[in-house]
Amino acid sequence: MALPSTAATSLENLKSFLGVSAQDTSKDTLYEMLIEACTEAAEKYLGRNIVARTITEEPHDKQGSKTKYLQLRQYPITTITSLVEDGQTIDLTILKLDKYNGIIKKPTNWKGVVLITYIAGLAQNTASVPKNIQLAIWHWVKDILTLQENCNIKGETLGDYSISYFEEHSIAPQIALLLEGYRRVDL
Repeated sequence: MALPSTAATSLENLKSFLGVSAQDTSKDTLYEMLIEACTEAAEKYLGRNIVARTITEEPHDKQGSKTKYLQLRQYPITTITSLVEDGQTIDLTILKLDKYNGIIKKPTNWKGVVLITYIAGLAQNTASVPKNIQLAIWHWVKDILTLQENCNIKGETLGDYSISYFEEHSIAPQIALLLEGYRRVDL
């Protein structure tokens, strides 16, 4: 199994962080699955793609709107490949783009349904993912592996009475802190 091109970190970098020898391949399939799962969870938390990919026909209903601005759900934008407004293809050269924030400005107000196909993400490829996002993924994988080892059972004992509880596990504060600066902000 090979990691998809949208993985937020490489298997080699994760293994280095975990202190696992590059020659030890016994858990590579598990590590790859966890990288994928944590990348998806991080993207859901951020509301954005980490590694750039094509977004096909993201619809925007601008019926009755009185604005020249449109913010895309994913950004930074690498490329807009097509833009159709109310059934008409728009000449992309008339647009002003704020690629970093995913904002498109048109000389006139947007109208009707706008369909956009574009490429967007925080990084162009796995190797260029910001280090703090990679670090968040490494910590997240490590937390899951630790959970797997000890099942995160907490317990109490009072005399002859003993009870154990399973502890819910949400995103760890240090992971959230590493990701926070990359969360999507809407207009």
